[in-house]
Amino acid sequence: MSARLSEDGTILHIHIPMQLKRRGGRKVIITGDGEVFSPASTVTLPDDPMVKALVKARCWQGMLESGEYATIRELAEEEGIERSYLARILRLNVLAPSIVERVLAGNYPPAINLEKLRTGIPLDWEEQERLFGVGVA
Repeated sequence: MSARLSEDGTILHIHIPMQLKRRGGRKVIITGDGEVFSPASTVTLPDDPMVKALVKARCWQGMLESGEYATIRELAEEEGIERSYLARILRLNVLAPSIVERVLAGNYPPAINLEKLRTGIPLDWEEQERLFGVGVA
C-alpha cells in the first residue's frame, strides 16, 4: 500500500494493490499477495437444496436484469453450467410469495421439491398454492 498527498495538500491518494474478480458469480478481492477475500463468503446458507436454488434464481435474475449478462447462454458459460439447468432454476422466480416464504422458513410440504418444479410451474399463484397445498385457507 502507498499513500501520497496532492500538491495542494487537499487530497490524499491511497494505492492498495488488489484486483476485483468474479468467481462463481460472486465478486472477490484478490490482494497484492494473492489472498482471496469475499465478503459474501461470511454468509452461510441453510443446507437445503430448495433454499440454495431460490437464492441462485434471484441472484441470476438480478445479473440478467442489471445487464451484467445479456443472455442466459452468456451467464451459463460464465457460471460453468448447462444453459438448460440455469433456465430451470430461473423459473423458480415465478413462485408465489407464500411458497417462497415456506421454503425459506424450512416449513414446506414434500410436494415442493426441485424434481417436481423441473416439470413446470403454473404462473398463477393461487394455482401454485393449490397444486402444492400451500397458503390455502
